[in-house]
Amino acid sequence: MKAAAVVALALLLGAMVAVPAGSRKHHRRPRVFVNGDSLAVGTRPYIPGRLHRFRVRQSTSISRHAPQGVAILRGLRKFPRVVVMSLGTNDDPRQVDAFRAAVRSTVHMAGRRHCVVWPNIVRPAVAGRTYSGYNAVLAEENRRHRNLRVVKWTRMVRRHPYWIGSDGVHPNADGYRSRAAAIAREVRRCVKGLRSR
Repeated sequence: MKAAAVVALALLLGAMVAVPAGSRKHHRRPRVFVNGDSLAVGTRPYIPGRLHRFRVRQSTSISRHAPQGVAILRGLRKFPRVVVMSLGTNDDPRQVDAFRAAVRSTVHMAGRRHCVVWPNIVRPAVAGRTYSGYNAVLAEENRRHRNLRVVKWTRMVRRHPYWIGSDGVHPNADGYRSRAAAIAREVRRCVKGLRSR
């Protein structure tokens, strides 16, 4: 009788330990929030597979603008470990100050304990203005803030121009897969940098 009671108690304790252990392991996986436009729609199928050690949540919408993305971040109940901002391509390239404000707001919300990953922009000129101003903003803010990492999409496209379709913006499947891989790489580097502080 006593032996049976001991076995039952051991099984009960084992069950009590096993459930929290699994939940703790899941809890330790860093959370990633992808916030983006049609380019994020294109990378959506590939990001989770590249970040299988992370908990990935994605909010993507065609034609989303950078200020809209910032508003979405403000509405989050808890700020994730890493935010991927795939935004800016739909914004007016003449509004450089507005884009800078969106980048700074995002970095400020993230703070030192969280990361922001932001691909720079490839798009033909709009209203006679290129997106070099936006990309300069990302480069400048990247130098100023350790928690911001810029995916150099412009460089990748220069090396692989055949990725981009006739609209000069949206890549083919190979391009989307490569963009997702580059984003995932910067997410991992960003988290590693946070842990080393």
